[in-house]
Amino acid sequence: MKEIPLKIVFGSLLLALPISGYALDQWASKVVAFSSQYGEPEWSAKQALGAPNVVAYGDNNKAWAAKTSDAGKEFLTLEFAKPVYATGVTIRETSGYGFVTGVDVIDTNNVSHRAWRGTDTSVDGKINNFQATWPRTAYLVKAVKVSMNTALHGGWEEIDAVRLHGVEPLSGSLAPRLGHAAKLTCTNLTTGQNLSVSIKGTGTTDPVNQWDCEKAGLAIGVGDKVRIQIVGQIAE
Repeated sequence: MKEIPLKIVFGSLLLALPISGYALDQWASKVVAFSSQYGEPEWSAKQALGAPNVVAYGDNNKAWAAKTSDAGKEFLTLEFAKPVYATGVTIRETSGYGFVTGVDVIDTNNVSHRAWRGTDTSVDGKINNFQATWPRTAYLVKAVKVSMNTALHGGWEEIDAVRLHGVEPLSGSLAPRLGHAAKLTCTNLTTGQNLSVSIKGTGTTDPVNQWDCEKAGLAIGVGDKVRIQIVGQIAE
């Protein structure tokens, strides 16, 4: 949990932010694109959004299914509420098995990156929560594209939900806002890394209202304790 105590010090703003962990798992919240879907709303791509709601293996209209069985290449592209540095996905397969062939991630600049290619190790006859993992991305991920081959095994393949695993960026907004320039000091108390940078508002006069320690160069890992200090003149 993040704690952000604020206090005014000699006309400046001091922000201290100790963080003990910032891992974030989230279910997909928006459909970006899909190759096909069996129906609308039943068996549609929208059925892959949110937390799982299929509890038994087999055909269920609360999961996504392709328009036809054994068609071959299919995909779902789903977006998540908060961009993160991604480390993997969990794909809840509620009918069929072993059909996921790849995962691409889409960053906040809408650039697609290959994240995982391999063998889906799910087994037949049961709900599988298949996990594809990779090293933490150096960029923020807002969406994933799940590629499939539905012709690998006979029958229908269905996906109930997709969960993105990652870590939140060490950044945030300021209130009250400062003047146009301020000093950001980021310290990793676990590793001893310490850095200070100048942060500015947009344009030439807009006040400072955003900070980002990782963009400034701070290296952090889950479990590290971090202190952030922002000092600047309070805007009138």
